[in-house]
Amino acid sequence: MYRFKLEALLNHRRHQEEDCQKELAQAHRKLSDERKILGRIKTKKQKSLEILELKKKVSTSVTDIRLYMNYIQQLSKDIESQAMHVQKSAKVVDQKRHDLISIMKKRKTLQKLKSKEKLANQRTLIQDERKLMDELASIRHARKM
Repeated sequence: MYRFKLEALLNHRRHQEEDCQKELAQAHRKLSDERKILGRIKTKKQKSLEILELKKKVSTSVTDIRLYMNYIQQLSKDIESQAMHVQKSAKVVDQKRHDLISIMKKRKTLQKLKSKEKLANQRTLIQDERKLMDELASIRHARKM
């Protein structure tokens, strides 16, 4: 029976790949969450701008308008900050994807090596079997004479 010498390493690579896939999925979820938060902040800002425009048309005190402007400025800062979080999360996703590709290449290399060795082993077994059959045939032939 054929046994691959590097089977433990191949199993380790498979385990690494599974872990990396989980980490990548987690990073994707975080990126998605960060984008949703950014979208919510942008929506708040847009609604606040609309309300401000309405308040400007209706006679509203300067302090109320000032409060809305300050709130909108804070939302703009929040949008910038959240955009940075989105960029960082996107970088993490790219890094995890790169890591996964690297691990997959290593695992596939080992799998190809295993396949080649298994095929070579099968060929050797077939050749040995043929030699044995040839020897048995020649012994039988020699006995008949």
